[in-house]
Amino acid sequence: MKILDDEERNAHWNAVLREGAIGTAVGLGVSAGLVAFIKRRQPLRYKSFNASLKTALWVMPTVTIGAFFADEGSVNFDRQMHQSDYLNQQEAQKLEQWNKLSLADKIFTRVNENKYKIIISAWALSLWGSWHIVNKDKYMTTTQKAVQARVYAQAITVVLLLGTVLLSMHEQELKKKQPPPVPEWKKFLDEQESHKREQQRLAQQQQKQKEHESAKPSEGQAAHEKKTFEKKSEEKKELLKETAKESL
Repeated sequence: MKILDDEERNAHWNAVLREGAIGTAVGLGVSAGLVAFIKRRQPLRYKSFNASLKTALWVMPTVTIGAFFADEGSVNFDRQMHQSDYLNQQEAQKLEQWNKLSLADKIFTRVNENKYKIIISAWALSLWGSWHIVNKDKYMTTTQKAVQARVYAQAITVVLLLGTVLLSMHEQELKKKQPPPVPEWKKFLDEQESHKREQQRLAQQQQKQKEHESAKPSEGQAAHEKKTFEKKSEEKKELLKETAKESL
């Protein structure tokens, strides 16, 4: 369990308030658009609404979207505070792998990452396009037009499904070319082992530095003792010379 200090708690609260305010503004815009749409399409029905229902049209989207934005702000703050190093490392690895890909593989990767969005959009567009084309025929009934449009849409759906299969096959080929992914637990153990070796190396350097610093005073003390001994020897020689002169 992590104990938060006042600074981090205040920063988290400010992030939640900021994102909540943005969400509230977006929610108000959605509420205004919803109310305007109902007023324009169903003016009599809107007038028949009581005060509680009209208030709910304004409050519910605003509160819901504001709470959603505030929750996302809290999650993003925690991710940036406590997972930023890990996420940066993951992004660096993805960027390194991306730079190694060829132009065709890069295009395929982007398409593959958004394949479901592309498929759903293409399917919806095919429905609209097929109906738009079939609806130009003035001799067919509405039922016949709907059946014909469905046939066209089904054909396009089959083509999209085949494209999805081809994308999956090419994705498997790309994965075979890449080195096998390293499990997260192994990465964690390797990082801990590397950190441990780094700490040992620093400890050894500090120990050597302390020994070197402790050796310096010893050398200085030895030099001082040597000078003292030489000085005493000189004094002793001078004393012997003076004694010899006096005896003469």
